[in-house]
Amino acid sequence: MKVSYHPDFPKDIKRFEAQYREVSEPLATRFRGAVDDAIGRTKASPSSAGHFVNTGSRVVKEVRQCNLSSFPFFILYAVSGNMLVFRSVIPTASDPLTWLKRFQAPNRQGTSLPRHSLPRHRGPGPLP
Repeated sequence: MKVSYHPDFPKDIKRFEAQYREVSEPLATRFRGAVDDAIGRTKASPSSAGHFVNTGSRVVKEVRQCNLSSFPFFILYAVSGNMLVFRSVIPTASDPLTWLKRFQAPNRQGTSLPRHSLPRHRGPGPLP
């Protein structure tokens, strides 16, 4: 399976890691470990690592979330054919209606893609 990361995915990780680093270096290290663990679980078994996204008004089966252990965050990802796409690291207390915005990126004509379609992604690569 090919793996792709939204350009903001590593920025999400670094931003929240920096917030934990303000509290303590070991806490930031534990957070990053929890993120890496969730990414590893998802890569190993994308269909069972997370559960469908529930926005409160509907269940979005095209998008899944994998909860971090010991931290109030989850990773938002999708599987489309042979492509695993990591999109966001999101605090669990955030508004569910904002979670799917990265899956509705404009296409080349400037219009939004349907929710069930995944936009083209940057090539696979390691996280910084």
